[in-house]
Amino acid sequence: MTGFFSDSITPLKSDSQRIAIGIEKYETAQIGHMLFTYPEKHNVIDLEGWQAIPKALATLLDAGDTRLIVLRGADGDAFVAGADISQFEEAFSGASGVHYDAATINAFEAIGACPVPTLAAIEGFCIGGGLGIALHCDLRLAREDSTFGVPAARLGLAYPPNATLRLVEIVGRAAANEILFTAHRFDAQTALKIGLLNRLTGMADFETSLTEWVAQIAANAPLSLQAAKFIMDNPQAAASKINKHLAACLQSEDYEEGRTAFMKKRKPKFFGK
Repeated sequence: MTGFFSDSITPLKSDSQRIAIGIEKYETAQIGHMLFTYPEKHNVIDLEGWQAIPKALATLLDAGDTRLIVLRGADGDAFVAGADISQFEEAFSGASGVHYDAATINAFEAIGACPVPTLAAIEGFCIGGGLGIALHCDLRLAREDSTFGVPAARLGLAYPPNATLRLVEIVGRAAANEILFTAHRFDAQTALKIGLLNRLTGMADFETSLTEWVAQIAANAPLSLQAAKFIMDNPQAAASKINKHLAACLQSEDYEEGRTAFMKKRKPKFFGK
């Protein structure tokens, strides 16, 4: 499992053979990494993998000052090509299928509810449940050869409700209708055009673009990032909860550091305090 990560990433214990997690040091912060590790089958996720995602996220958050979590697939041929269909007859049919569906829904919810920003680094196939994972991340960077789609209608399944609504929220009802009703696959240029992606890069530039984007986000004040994410994710939140985030920023040492660095025309160093 540890062989999937570069030397700069310290592996952490995962509850699933399909998921590797680790922490990478970045100046005053840490970057969390979640890697889907079944490249021989395009990183499909089994029931155990879906169930492990919420705990994996919690482990990354508990590791320290984690500013950002990057999710990607092993070996670069696929992000996640969906759920493991080989399990469907046994684990995803009849009454037992409710448990499998609940596991995917809970995994998506855990990603969406993560208090720090999440970034899907998409290479190759991003299909079905894989697209659901990417949809629940805050940011999506894709390589130009990536392929997207939701084949639920061809399998006789219903796409999970939270993933369906998230798709509508991000790409709009018209595009979501086409994606779900036709069950067709579409390319990365189309994904960018309909607003599914934030950024699209060439194959040769993908790692550089990802590294630069991660560094740009990680260099910012973590309390500010968390406040922005909370407000966007919770538009109906009580004023008291929103004010708590605003006050945390204004009362922080990072706010003082940001002002001082601005006045002295130097790069700030934030510690999330």
